[in-house]
Amino acid sequence: MSLGKQEQEAIALARVQLEAAGVWDPDNDLDSLVDRFIVRADKQRALDEFRLAVSERCNRIPLGHIVGTVAFDDLPLVVGSGVFIPRPHSTVIHKWLDDARLATGTCVLDLCAGSGAIGLAIARRRPDLRVTCVEFEDVAVHYLKRNIARLATHDVHVNAMQADIRETPAFAGFKHQVGLIVANPPYVPRQTQLQPEWGSHHPSAAVYSGADGLDLTRHIIALATTLLTPEGWLVIEHGEDQAFAVRELFQQHHLLDVSTVIDRESSDTTGTSVMTVGRLSNAVQA
Repeated sequence: MSLGKQEQEAIALARVQLEAAGVWDPDNDLDSLVDRFIVRADKQRALDEFRLAVSERCNRIPLGHIVGTVAFDDLPLVVGSGVFIPRPHSTVIHKWLDDARLATGTCVLDLCAGSGAIGLAIARRRPDLRVTCVEFEDVAVHYLKRNIARLATHDVHVNAMQADIRETPAFAGFKHQVGLIVANPPYVPRQTQLQPEWGSHHPSAAVYSGADGLDLTRHIIALATTLLTPEGWLVIEHGEDQAFAVRELFQQHHLLDVSTVIDRESSDTTGTSVMTVGRLSNAVQA
C-alpha cells in the first residue's frame, strides 16, 4: 500500500488520537478506518460490499442509509435507518439567511431538526449566532448529537434539545427570546403515495403530518408566536401546493411581511424547494 505524505501524517495522528481516547484496540480500528476511507486493501471485499450496496439500492433503500453519510451545504453528516435524510431543498433557508440582517448573538431554533442539517449549516455560515436544534424522536436525536460532536471538530457549534414541539411548556426558557425559528417539518398528507425511499424506508413521523400535511406546521406557527422576539423571523419549508394555506396560517397568527420563496435551483426530481417566511408583529404579546 503506497500512500502519500499527507495520508501518512493523517494516519500517524489518528493512531495518537485513538490511543489517547482509550480505544481498546487502536491498531485494528485504525486498519479498518484506513481501509474504509483511504484505500481498500482487500479488493474482493470491496467488490462484495459494492454488490450488496447495489442490491440494497435496487430494493429502494435510500442511498444515505446505505452509505451512512450525506453531504449537505458542504457539511458531512452521518445518517442511517430511522432518520430523515436531508435534501438539497432545505438550502433555500440558508440562501435567505445570507441576506437576513440577524444581529450577533441572536438566538436561533431549528425545530424538527432531525440529523441537525439546517441548524448546523446555519452555525457554519453564522458562527456568531446561538443555534439550538430541537428534535423529539429518539433515533433522530442520536444522529443529531453525533453530528454535533462530529462537526465540533470543524469548529461548528450548536446545542441539542430533545423536546416535543406540541408541548409548549418545554420551551418556557425561550419565551420572547428567539430571533429566528427555522423548520423543515413533515408536511406530506397522510394518504399520499410516495416513492418507496420515502413512503416505506423513512420514519413515517418524519414524512407525514395529518390529513393535509400541516398538523405540525400549525403547532410550529402557534409556538413561534410565544417564542419569537418582536420582529423575530419564522421560516418553514412545505410543499408547493401548500403555499397559500401556510401563508394564511402565518397571517392568522399576526406574522407580517409574509412571502413564499420558491427556489428551482435547489429543487430536484423529488419535489420543489419551497418555504414561507414571516416576522412577528411588534403588537403581539403571547
